[in-house]
Amino acid sequence: MNYKDACLIAEDLKTLIQPACEPGSVMIGGGIRRKKMDVHDIEIIAKPILKPPVPVFGDPRTFLTPLDKKLYELEMAKRLYSTSPNKGEKKKVYKINLDYYGLQALNGFNVEFYLCTPPAQWGVGIVIRTGPGSDENNFSKFCLTQRSQGGALPDGYRVRHLAVWSADQLDARFEPFKGESPMEMPEEMDFLKFLGLGWIEPAARHAGWKTR
Repeated sequence: MNYKDACLIAEDLKTLIQPACEPGSVMIGGGIRRKKMDVHDIEIIAKPILKPPVPVFGDPRTFLTPLDKKLYELEMAKRLYSTSPNKGEKKKVYKINLDYYGLQALNGFNVEFYLCTPPAQWGVGIVIRTGPGSDENNFSKFCLTQRSQGGALPDGYRVRHLAVWSADQLDARFEPFKGESPMEMPEEMDFLKFLGLGWIEPAARHAGWKTR
């Protein structure tokens, strides 16, 4: 889909889900943020409000978060069609009803919602979901790979659950020990600085693999 039409849909969905998320914590990522002229899908990163919505009297349905409720409402309105049956996942994938927007796509068009919930850090999530993550230029993987292996991540650290941890905080399966907290990275620039990269415009992000 062309950039202009993809932006129209993405901005509309962003506006619709924002009331169900923390203030200012919904961002469009992926190819749209990198301003690709040909967009294959929409990626939206969101930090949902975690308090369950108040049940409606007489309605047996309950929702874990206001965002779950909003997405359900969009399904019922036939604006989105779910392809992700597990509602507890941190990634939710839907097909978009393009007829609503007066648009068409040869193979349909998806929106992927990436939920930034604890222990995930907003700054890390934004960098990874902005990408790119293609075989030719996998900037996201470059940011997750330690420097001794050619990436940008300082040795002695790992990224798990979209958060940065020191090696001594993780067990043999690279899972955080109980009670451990990740490095605080509330903004995208926090993670980019930690990687030693500094600010890079999304459209100019390229994996700078190092060889030994």
